[in-house]
Amino acid sequence: MQEDQQSQQDPAFRIPPFSARLLEPARGRLSDRGIDPDQRLGVDEVGAEITTARFYLLLGIFAASEKAGQGPTYAIARLALRAGLPREIADTLFLAYNQQSAEEAGHGDKVFGNAYYSMGGVPTDSSLSVFGDGGAEFLEPDSDPRVNRQRLEEVAAVLGGIETVALQRALPNVNGLCERWNHPIGNDVMTQIRDVVRPEESRHVLNYRYVFHRLIAPAGQRQIDAYFHATNAGRMQLDAPPLDRDRFARTVGATAPTAAQLLGKR
Repeated sequence: MQEDQQSQQDPAFRIPPFSARLLEPARGRLSDRGIDPDQRLGVDEVGAEITTARFYLLLGIFAASEKAGQGPTYAIARLALRAGLPREIADTLFLAYNQQSAEEAGHGDKVFGNAYYSMGGVPTDSSLSVFGDGGAEFLEPDSDPRVNRQRLEEVAAVLGGIETVALQRALPNVNGLCERWNHPIGNDVMTQIRDVVRPEESRHVLNYRYVFHRLIAPAGQRQIDAYFHATNAGRMQLDAPPLDRDRFARTVGATAPTAAQLLGKR
């Protein structure tokens, strides 16, 4: 309920202004698959038409961007084991982020990537990702556990900001476009979002909350402020409005999730 209320407060999800260089080949691929490339699905926040051709390219962005999350989340999982954390916390974070890494790849390849390919027959690649290839090289473990912990905390906050946008804005808007399209491919995407993507993205936000309550909050206000600003830095990568302090407090919640909740075993 909280996520639904927040999504209504945010502006419409931004649809990129794709150039003719991308749109014309997209229109041809859709036509070759028997899909009308010019079917109108709605308008974006500036009043521009969202056609099936633009939606097709948007699915490609989703596929590539989700896939790009595989590297950083796996890197955080490894950092957790080299950050000088208590064994219980280190093991929990490793398992949770290692699982998230696999789930991000699944969202990119099996959900949005499959839909993108089915509509146009061209595999997605990192050139469509808003995050490039994920760029996890800077997350290689350092010899100093304190450096590893600082990197883990910062990137956990950035990823948490991105995941909140996915839940509150991106997925609901993709669902809305699929509903208006009313095509078997779009209907399957809606089913996958409902049954797979949304539950897993919700657990990814729990990882963000776990880091906050187990590592950040006990360290004091300076660390809390840094986590707050890094969260909004993540949201800004997707052109989403920043959280204010009240919404940040509601997002991180009052208590840490359990290890079983993080792994979907509650």
